[in-house]
Amino acid sequence: MTASRPNVAWILDELTTVDHARHALLLSADGLAVAYSKDCDKDLGDQIAAAVSGLQSLSRAGGAFVSDEGNTPWQQTMVQYRDGFLFLIAGGHGAHLVASAGIDVKIEALSYKMADVVKRLPEALAVAQREHSQQG
Repeated sequence: MTASRPNVAWILDELTTVDHARHALLLSADGLAVAYSKDCDKDLGDQIAAAVSGLQSLSRAGGAFVSDEGNTPWQQTMVQYRDGFLFLIAGGHGAHLVASAGIDVKIEALSYKMADVVKRLPEALAVAQREHSQQG
């Protein structure tokens, strides 16, 4: 049995109120989408969850390249495309927050809003690791 977690879709919807923001997702540490903003359907959310899970893993591996003191913890990844941006940030124990935006987004505004969400609601954004079934 899994513990009930509060519905955080409303806070993901809040992220999409930033001008030119499009979608937001909350991912578990193992890459599953556990909450979606209102305009992001489950199929798109699951597809992006799989992609950014790999992206986050690659980003973590680059920590040793940016620090003289060894491997520094990963905090945020941003990818720019011709038509927009994808943002991925650490969002509490076992969670990652993902947002997408059009090319005209104010990067600082969306990054700040994402960081603010993480600071305001760390317990709601925390996602427990899944328990593996004993059944084969």
